[in-house]
Amino acid sequence: MLTENHPHAWKPEHANEHLDPDFRRTYMPPGSRLVVTPDMTRLIGGMPTALDRCTATVVSGPWGSGKSTLLQSLAAVSDVNTVLVEIPESAGATRAQWDVLTTAITGSATGTAHQLQHAARDYLAAVPTLLIVDEAQHLSHAALRQLRWLWTSRLPRFAIVLAGSNLNAHLDKEPSLATRVNQRILLRTHSTELMVKRLQASHPDLAATRPQLLELIDQAYGNGVWRNHSEMLLKAALELGHTGPLTHEVAEEVIYDRTGAPLALTPAGARTSALKKAGR
Repeated sequence: MLTENHPHAWKPEHANEHLDPDFRRTYMPPGSRLVVTPDMTRLIGGMPTALDRCTATVVSGPWGSGKSTLLQSLAAVSDVNTVLVEIPESAGATRAQWDVLTTAITGSATGTAHQLQHAARDYLAAVPTLLIVDEAQHLSHAALRQLRWLWTSRLPRFAIVLAGSNLNAHLDKEPSLATRVNQRILLRTHSTELMVKRLQASHPDLAATRPQLLELIDQAYGNGVWRNHSEMLLKAALELGHTGPLTHEVAEEVIYDRTGAPLALTPAGARTSALKKAGR
């Protein structure tokens, strides 16, 4: 989150330099950088208007499609109070979900669900806020209807981003919610061609890796999913100490450790460390 009217506010090309350090350390291989995507540009570029109009945006996509990275990028270049909260699956009751939401918004939560909702609204009426709710597919329809009350209350400056897996289908079961969403961004897995291009743009070592190897890795393991590739690269760097362009041997060893299956990326007959581990 940036200071108000910061020159980098709402500019996706600056998200990389303001990204949360804990997120970078946990999910991004050392030396990597964010890749600005059309979805990122659309989400971030539309947020000043969303705040002025007090509207809701939905980000939906399968596991590993880049939702968390997209949300972190948005938070990185926001110049208003930004609350990023994740709804745990264990918070099944509406009261428990409002406990999570109100604690994230105000810093504390006491009382009934109704009291928690009003405490959140009172805070938001006083403090311009971007509320980002991840794993929103876990929210009950009752909690979602109550959240809708917030973004239709015409608060001075407020916007909400709801993100989750298959979230559109969850929202569409409740017409009063579905018709109150101003923008929807649907994330998908990438084709191998696009995945390779974005991998190359994300890290100098991957830019120096043979494209044919990156294609094989995506087809055998990555499947167009960002999370699969980032976890593979983190393991190669942090556990194997690998630096420089990826090699067949390193890729096979990491993929075997991740999946338990010796996936042959090298020409037929080659003996790799992964195959040796499997005792074959």
